[in-house]
Amino acid sequence: MVMLPPMWLLTLYGVGRWRSAPRRNRVLSTMWLCWTLAVTLGTPAVRRVVDAVLGVASVTNLLVHLLGLTATAAVLEFIREVTGQARGRVSRWNLAGLAAGAATLAVAFAVMPRPDGEVDLLTYSQDSTAGYVYWTVQTGYSAIGLLVSAWVCWTHGRYAVPGPARISLRLMRVAIAADAVYLLHRFTYVTARHLHWPVPDSAVVTGTTQALLGLSWLLFALAVIWPALAEHRLRRAAARQAAGIAPLWRMLQTGAPGVVLPLPDELRRNHPRLRLYRYVVEIQDGVLHLERHLDASHPPAAEAELRAAGVDETLLAPAVEAVLLRYALEAELAGRREVPGDRPKGPGAPDLDAEIRWLTQVAAAMEAPAVAAAARRLGETPTVAR
Repeated sequence: MVMLPPMWLLTLYGVGRWRSAPRRNRVLSTMWLCWTLAVTLGTPAVRRVVDAVLGVASVTNLLVHLLGLTATAAVLEFIREVTGQARGRVSRWNLAGLAAGAATLAVAFAVMPRPDGEVDLLTYSQDSTAGYVYWTVQTGYSAIGLLVSAWVCWTHGRYAVPGPARISLRLMRVAIAADAVYLLHRFTYVTARHLHWPVPDSAVVTGTTQALLGLSWLLFALAVIWPALAEHRLRRAAARQAAGIAPLWRMLQTGAPGVVLPLPDELRRNHPRLRLYRYVVEIQDGVLHLERHLDASHPPAAEAELRAAGVDETLLAPAVEAVLLRYALEAELAGRREVPGDRPKGPGAPDLDAEIRWLTQVAAAMEAPAVAAAARRLGETPTVAR
């Protein structure tokens, strides 16, 4: 029950993005849907209702295991997508294996002795060949998916770049190990039961099985969603950074509309990182456009005005830049002529992150009263404004 809310949230999120998602994500959403339905049907309260409505003893167990087989087939299909083998088509061997496994389970279930919904099918006291075949097929099919997943993780994991992808593969390895212990534990119990060997108490077996299954599902879920969580974190960080420099971008757009262009709605709503990069590029281009109104006399004059206003030394550099941009913007809007010469250029930011931090500081300083007053006085000084 504890796992159901987060599983349904992930499932509904994936299903809601079905149409716009690539095929790989649709396959993954199918897997999540099957697992979530299986866990939901396996809940005792739901199981009793379904068994009573359908009127077949333990039929919910069959539905749960058929959903498990379908989820395993989806895992195999997802791996084909990841490794580039799918090419947009479903594997016929995968479908044939799923159909054969499902048919075998259904036939074995029909002839094997079954308890009512209050007794776990795995620990049911009566053993039979059909029951052993049922559990062998169900466990074996899951083991195939596990082996293929393990092969992909160990083969391709060494080439994964450091970051979310590598962490995800490491979590997947731990999940595979937990799932292997779960399958081995269950098959060992079924085999020992079939051969009439001594077995632990049913409550111990059921509790151990459920604990191992829950652990493997939790680890696998974490491995699958880890890259998405990392991507979400990066998107939120980019959105915050873009919001920090957006006022500067909008201000430059008024003075250089041919350089700082309006954003498409799709870019504004759904692509924060691309929006951030575009802000940075267009702000740089807008600054270059306005610099024709600046020369070597403007930076020291702006600095002197700010020092006279008592601006803190740590805020002085971005405040000077803000004064120069406000002054150049006002000169551009007023139609003043260009000035000869260029203002001195600084060393520039060493990388994109440093540039974003610098532009954020400049954007924050643009609306400061001291900056606005300094820019206004700069324009009123004849030797500077010309």
